[in-house]
Amino acid sequence: MLRRWWIVLLSLVVITTWLVKSIDNKLTIIPENNIAIPDYTLKKFSTTRMDEFGKLKNQLTADNMIHYPKINTSITNPTMVFYKDTHPLWTVQAENGEVSPEAEQLWLLGATTLQQHTQKPVKIISQDLWIRIDTEYAYTDSPTTIISSFGEIKSTGMRIFMPVEQIELFSQVRGRYVLK
Repeated sequence: MLRRWWIVLLSLVVITTWLVKSIDNKLTIIPENNIAIPDYTLKKFSTTRMDEFGKLKNQLTADNMIHYPKINTSITNPTMVFYKDTHPLWTVQAENGEVSPEAEQLWLLGATTLQQHTQKPVKIISQDLWIRIDTEYAYTDSPTTIISSFGEIKSTGMRIFMPVEQIELFSQVRGRYVLK
């Protein structure tokens, strides 16, 4: 009789172990490598960078930020201001954007506006702009409109070297100048 109970008990242990293992396997969700899981989010955030002498270099603000540990961070309504001698030199705004994991590159997605803050200001309207933050270099292949007190220029694609205030237009350049 004891032998039968022993077999029944051993059978129950085996069945219970099997059930627990099968339930654990069904409940365990292993994320795929291509699924992005944010590790934190921020609302109404601002980040400031200084140069090696402690002077204000640039400042990035956005309505929302979703940070991912190993891929680009997503931002909504970003505004980035680049400074020269503590004075704003360029302000760049977009609908959405992404920041590289090392925060060295910025992609501004959708409608993008660049405003130069000089004695003769320049406004640039484009979309999908890529910025190399440390060298203050910007690039786009998209249609671009440059508006200044001298007139208006349209092109397809451009690049900007912000520190030296140089703009290069790529193709299909058309302009209208006003002489004063």
